[in-house]
Amino acid sequence: MSLGNHFRVFLCVVLMGVLVGYVFNAKKDVTDNIYIDTVKEGYLIDFADVKVRDAFNYAFTEPYWRYYKAKTGQHVVELSGDIVFLGEQGHAILQFIVTEDAKEFQLFASKFNDVVLNSQQKGTLVGMVYETWEMKQLAYQ
Repeated sequence: MSLGNHFRVFLCVVLMGVLVGYVFNAKKDVTDNIYIDTVKEGYLIDFADVKVRDAFNYAFTEPYWRYYKAKTGQHVVELSGDIVFLGEQGHAILQFIVTEDAKEFQLFASKFNDVVLNSQQKGTLVGMVYETWEMKQLAYQ
């Protein structure tokens, strides 16, 4: 192999490393930030004794948290994972709107198996999550 070929291989390896580093850092920015921490460490109004992270980590299979800024400028934290809801196994997505200063948040929208839940269904889903957390806590005592 000539010196020119070695240089080309070296250059390709360096460029691939830069690309991988960029992709990794871009993903980290979306899945790890102050807005996600605000929701995870916070409490929902009706369940002020259990952190959101604790309740949903027990109820969801492989919960996935991500952040994005909506076209409206709102800060959105989205939580997704598999759960049994009303006797049906499926995939749920919950969206929380977080204030600009990352001090407060509210549950905004939710879907189960790609169907948008109305207010009553959303309340039922959240209630089931916290009941699951409570049952698992009792089981460990």
